[in-house]
Amino acid sequence: MKAAVIARYGSPGVIEIRDVPEPTPGPGEVRVRVHAATVNRTDCGELRHPLLIRMLAGRGRPRRQILGMDFAGTIDAVGEGATLFRPGDAVFGMCPYGKEGAQADYLCMAETGPIAALPATLPFGQAVLCEGPYYANPAIDYFELKPGDRVLVYGASGAIGSAGLQLAKLRGADVTAVVAGRHRELARSLGADAVVDYATDAFDQLGRDYDVVWDSVGKLRRRHWRRLLKPGGIFSTTDLGPGGQHMWPLLWSWITRSGRAVVPLPKRASGKAFVNQLRTWIEAGQYVPVIDRTYPLAEIAEAYRYVQTGQKAGIVAIDVAGDLDA
Repeated sequence: MKAAVIARYGSPGVIEIRDVPEPTPGPGEVRVRVHAATVNRTDCGELRHPLLIRMLAGRGRPRRQILGMDFAGTIDAVGEGATLFRPGDAVFGMCPYGKEGAQADYLCMAETGPIAALPATLPFGQAVLCEGPYYANPAIDYFELKPGDRVLVYGASGAIGSAGLQLAKLRGADVTAVVAGRHRELARSLGADAVVDYATDAFDQLGRDYDVVWDSVGKLRRRHWRRLLKPGGIFSTTDLGPGGQHMWPLLWSWITRSGRAVVPLPKRASGKAFVNQLRTWIEAGQYVPVIDRTYPLAEIAEAYRYVQTGQKAGIVAIDVAGDLDA
């Protein structure tokens, strides 16, 4: 089978399209013929292999050579004892971390993992959408939002931010989306109550009006979020921020148990339940994917380069099977 292989950590230039052996599903596993995958922020972080990733994933050669978290495709084969899916079933989900990923013709995973039947109205090219809401949902749950709560989402056009915007609206919050000017219409289409261009005076003129300030891209400076929060409000982020500025507020919040500066993460083994919940939201018309662009598998290095610019809106999809336009 064809796969995007990384033999060492580094830039997108280390990625090679190679022929590798097809995986065989073990007991309780299914094999998926991948039609679509993604390149996302998680993949880029693992490819670059910074210190934290190095500590988690291995110090020398990569522990896995095929990346790719999100997938959509069809069940191709099932292992002994697997009963939840049949060959031909259309599915979507997330590859478990540490296993070979979705940037390949086939992948194998446990049928009890984060995989679900594909919503009937969702094509493969739009079904590779799990990463954003998977990382956004723990934050939105932590905030315990109720109708009337005011939330500012910084970076509301990215995969995680656009997901958080939608999930906050689903809970009845009043959402201000802060985005680049070119993404204003996207944020409005996702239900934002107000949209602000971060590069304009309008952003600097926002006041201390928010119950929650959520930095979904890890780029908001401390002086900005402090002036936006109401007394007793919550600041949440996905990163340590410019120059590690968020480290001390996060550490102090942990020491004092105040919960006022947080990085909520998905609970262990929560993927299966989450993918099923996401399917329910999609079928009810309560969640929509945001697809920036699609690359063929042969051009996946270019997809990585584009994601690394930080300019994407939503999801960058990979056409693995070459049939997403069919």
